[in-house]
Formats: sequence, structure tokens, C-alpha cells
Amino acid sequence: MLKDDEKPNSEAGASRREFLGKALAAGAGLALGSNLPLGNPTVDAQSAPSCAQTGEKLMTIGEIKKPAGSTGPVQGVIKVLNERKAYLAKSSASGNPPVCQYGEMRYFASSLPNGSQMWPTTHGLPTPGPTIRARVGDTVEITLLNQVDVQQFANSRDTGVKPLDQGDEGYGCDVATTTGPSGSSNTYPGNPPFDTMPDCFHGSSTANLHYHGTHVSPNIIEDNVFVQLRPSPRINGQPVVNEKYLADHDFGQIFTNCQAGHSPTRWQDLPQKWQNAQHDLLTQYDKTAVWQGKTGGTPPEEQLWHKDSVDIAAGRWPQHYIGAYPSCFKLPPWNGQPNSMGQAPGTHWYHAHKHGSTALNLSNGMAGAFIIQGDYDDKLRPFYNKEVVLVLQQYGVQVNLLRAVGTTASDLVSVNGQFTPVLDMQPGEVQLWRIVNACHQAAVPLNGPPASSGLKWIQTAQDGVQLHPDNYNLALQAAQSGGTWTNATLTTPMTSPPWFGNLAPGNRVDLLVQAPASGSIPIQFGSNNTLLFTVMVTGNPISNPIAFPPPQSSFPPMPGFLNDLNPNVVIHRELHFKTTPGTGRNSSGAAPDQTINGKKFQDHIFDQTMQLGDTEEWTIYNDGGPAHPFHIHINPFQIIEIKTAAGATFKLPTPWIWWDNIALPQGGYIKFLSRFADFTGAYVLHCHILGHEDRGMMEMVRVIDPSTTIGHH
Repeated sequence: MLKDDEKPNSEAGASRREFLGKALAAGAGLALGSNLPLGNPTVDAQSAPSCAQTGEKLMTIGEIKKPAGSTGPVQGVIKVLNERKAYLAKSSASGNPPVCQYGEMRYFASSLPNGSQMWPTTHGLPTPGPTIRARVGDTVEITLLNQVDVQQFANSRDTGVKPLDQGDEGYGCDVATTTGPSGSSNTYPGNPPFDTMPDCFHGSSTANLHYHGTHVSPNIIEDNVFVQLRPSPRINGQPVVNEKYLADHDFGQIFTNCQAGHSPTRWQDLPQKWQNAQHDLLTQYDKTAVWQGKTGGTPPEEQLWHKDSVDIAAGRWPQHYIGAYPSCFKLPPWNGQPNSMGQAPGTHWYHAHKHGSTALNLSNGMAGAFIIQGDYDDKLRPFYNKEVVLVLQQYGVQVNLLRAVGTTASDLVSVNGQFTPVLDMQPGEVQLWRIVNACHQAAVPLNGPPASSGLKWIQTAQDGVQLHPDNYNLALQAAQSGGTWTNATLTTPMTSPPWFGNLAPGNRVDLLVQAPASGSIPIQFGSNNTLLFTVMVTGNPISNPIAFPPPQSSFPPMPGFLNDLNPNVVIHRELHFKTTPGTGRNSSGAAPDQTINGKKFQDHIFDQTMQLGDTEEWTIYNDGGPAHPFHIHINPFQIIEIKTAAGATFKLPTPWIWWDNIALPQGGYIKFLSRFADFTGAYVLHCHILGHEDRGMMEMVRVIDPSTTIGHH
């Protein structure tokens, strides 16, 4: 299994990060005097921050949300920053406790436009990004500021590790070597290489945001994963592109236009000042960027403004930006039409999605929950006392294939940035747990709590989409069979009604959980009963206890756009995910190929083209390797048939459960229906073991409008 991470490090030098022409000097001077809500902390380059202790009280993640009573958009700033962080890692000696490791890591920080509600509240420890909280019908406006200080990745503490941005500097894939009795050998990407650009690990300070689980446009400033946002230039160690700079260059006008229904569809729709600023930033970057060790030596075809200008001239939206990028989209209510969908309220998430660096981004912690509320929440709210958001992550500064041969390839799973924390409950309290598996590689199949503990839970949603009341009733029946309550273990592939899935990377589940009268209860996962966190039940019993669980009659009704899709379709597709054992890293062949339909991801090629409004049937095979989590952006799907790892093939009963991410049974397949409703444009499907995606297990897809003005009379 692959991990995403590297020990970043850069030799780019001050000239690359401190460029700016005279045209920008005045604005930069103003920016330097502004109050940055959350800037890069000063950390001694040689100091080692201390790791957090195990068993700490569970942290509540900061949120980007509307002020109470506001009817306006959800607005927030997410910054990509970096600092030296300490994290617990698995010991290389079997049976030993975790060890404290540290390194330079990028992370998501946040503030509201007025500078309040900063997150994270402490430095030196990895955390998830802020939780975004919105409601169906809301407009969400996120300013992404890339203020990574690349120079901090190039110093003596990372001696021997190639720079962050090696791929952006013309050197290709990241490189790892091992020194033995016969000298140095290239262990990644091999010699001859088994990985080549772009399908290899190439850590990058480039940023973007994917809003996983949203049903919005994949284009322009919505859920556009093809955006490539480079870091801001720096003057006197400070980022030039900050809030003051944005105000001076009419960046906010983009959001004003979006609110008025006039989001940009072409470059010329951007405010003129922002166009000019980006042009100047990009052209100055091209003149001073380092390419294969030479300042300003970037070949013309690799220069960012050249690439953008080609797209602009062709009427396409350009991909490359410097310093800041806006996200603005409305979470669409269903319009009531049978050929349309709405945004499903539920537990979703967001993360950075830069090919080649996606796994590293997540192992640095660049992900957060995205809670979208709606009728589901309104109907369920009377049945719990408190909501708890649980973001699962794996932290590290180096992906496994870049680590020394023979070292562990298993990162620990943390909860809200903490390892084995304690979640407090009162006796009789009912909580709604919103669990997001934001790990870059680890599946987290939850085991039911010990029967003697008295803790009870029941699942209410999968992948941010509520269960149909009939499926919820199956869970009730299973849990209360024979008058005895039993907590179901969540497993994949699906093994019994109501066909629950586990928490593969990218999955989410909602659980209603009731505390017993007292106790310390371990919540574990996997066949080894690995501790995830502990529930500690203390204090006074909850006043006015809530009847648990809600009866089927009180469960939220299914909205019309989430009714079962029509299985009578004419378009059928087959995709074959496969891990093929390889050689080159060591004698055990620890560097397998990761392919879909026998090939790796290819730039500039659409592998699948669908027509707007069509419902299609797809069969996704796992022809080799682990339980690859299949994920496709924008539109969820309903699984109708499965072949398990044991070879059993069966059709799932209706009503079908909605997913956007599903672990493929080893040697089996899943068959699903999906409707490509509402939005045309380009996006991707891929394996959500993100090291697999980075190394080629991804395809570009598009939805096109089949209508035309051409006729034949």
C-alpha cells in the first residue's frame, strides 16, 4: 500500500521567491504592512517540536460558517502554509510504542475575512483543515491563498532529500537512493525508471481544492481540480499575495459577480485589475523560476503564462495562477425535475488534489470536513444531543517508496490530529458522529464496540447521503434481533443487509451513538483491533434523555432526486483496476504498476465521455491488488450488483444505497448506475489510495451536451 509524503526541501533560492517587478512594488509595500490573520510561525530550524501525548481529550475542529442569523454566503479564507511539525509514527521495532518524528509540512490554516476564528490554534502539530459548514441552497465562497515558503524546505535538517517542487523545476520524479556495500542505488523511481512523469511521486507546493461529495460544476471556480495555484512571491520573507493585496486588485469582485449569478466563464470575465495582477505575477515567475538549476531557464513551452495564453486564445479557462484562487458555487437545491439532481445534505470533505503530490498533500494534513446541512439534518436533529466531527488522517513527511528500503509502510491513523484521543460522553447522551476517512492510504473498518460496554450505534448515512428509511429499518431489525441489541461491524465488501461499507479512504459514515451509564469503551478497527479512540462516559446522566434509536417512522424521508435510478440503460462501461507486481525497488518487487484498463493516466486525453442527462451502467473490476477505492467526482452512484472476494455474485436489493467512493473487492467487481445530471465539463475518476492515483491509477472524463442547433429539413 502506498503512502504519500516526502521530506520536502528546496534549493530554489531567494531569487525565485522574492521576484516582483516595479509594477507590483507599491502594492507589495502595502501588503507588508497589513495584519495577516495567520502567517507562517517562526520556528527554529534545528529545533524539534514535541509530539502530542496519546489519550488526550478529543479536539473540536475550527469551522468556516455563516455568522448566526446571516442569510448571506458562507465565506472563508483557507491558506496553504508550512511549518516544522511533530507527529507520532509507527516504530520500526515490532511491538514498540509510537515514536516522535518531525519535518517541514504544509497545512491548511483559515480565517474569516475579518480576521477572526483562526485555525489551527496551536503550532507545531498536524491537524485537519477547518471544517466548512454550509446548507443546501447556500453560496460558498472560499479564498485559497498559497503562501508556502518553499525556502523552508531546503536546509541542513533535510540533507540528502531532493527539493519540494523537483518536478516543477524540470528534474522529473522525486528520487530516493539507498547506499549499500556496493555503493548507491536508485530505489525510486528505479534505474531504469519504473515510474515517469507525470505518473510518479513529485511533491509540489502547487495547490488547489477538490470538494469531495459536492454536486456542483467541475469547471472554472467551482470544483475544478485542474487548477494549478503556485505559491505567492515573497519580499523580506513575507508573502506578497495576501488579503490586502487581494483587496487592492479587485479579487472580491469575483465573489460579488458570483453572488449575482455572473461567475466567470472565460478569462476576460475576471476583474481587469486581477487579470493584470495575474499576468504580471505569472510572467515574472517565468522569468525568474529555476529550471534544472538555472534561474530563468524554463523552456518556453513549460512557462506558465505561455500555457495560460494558449488556453485563453482558444477560449479555454487557463489552469495556472499565482498566490490566490477563488472558489464560488451554490449548493444546488433540487429543482423537482426528474432529469436533475440536487446537493445531498450530509458529511462531505475537501482536500488538495495535485497529481503526483496528492498523497503527500493528505499526509501533510491538507484535508478537512465539509458539512452540508439540509432536511436530513433537520429531521434527525431531535434525536441527538450533540454532533461530533471526526476526521481520520495519516501524517508523515515522506511517501513510502521514497523511504529507505525495509522501513515500515504503515502510517498511524489519527483522529482530529490526535492519536488515540478520548471522546467524552455523558450517561445516556446521544451523539451524531460524522466520520470522514481522509487518510491517504488506510482503510478503517470499524469494529462494533464490546457487547458488554452498553454503547449503541446505528448508521444513518453513507458517503454523505442518508440511507433510505427502508435500509435504516433493516439496520434496526439487525440491531434489535431477538430483543437483544447488537452493534454491527462495518465491513467491505458488503456482506449482509443493509449492505454497509467500511471506511475505505474517501468514505464517510454518519452514526447515531448512545452512551451507557458509565465506562471507558475502546473504538477499534480492523482484524487486529487497532485502537482508534476511546469513549469515556462520565458525569451526570443526560437530562430529558432521548429515545434511542429513532423509529423508522421518524427517519428523514428520501428526497425525490435520490430515488432509485432506472436500471434499463443502453450505455454500459467496464473499467479494470489492476496492481501488477513490478521490479526495480528491491527483490520483493515493491513497486507495482497501478493501471486502469491496462494503462496509466495520460495528460490531455479523455478516457470516458458521457452525455448530459444520461444514466449509465458501469462495471468496475479489481483485477489485482488491494481493495482499490473507486471514486468519481461530481455525481454519486448506486451499486446494484457485486462480486465479492470470495467469488459470490449477487444483485443488491432495492432501495439501493448511494456512494461516491467504494472499495473494490479483491478479484471481484461492483456494478453501479449513475446519472450524469446538470453539469458538463471535465473531471477525473481514480483510486483513492492516493499513492496509486499519483502513480497512474486515474482517468480524465468529461460530460458533453448532446444538443445542437444543426438540423436536416
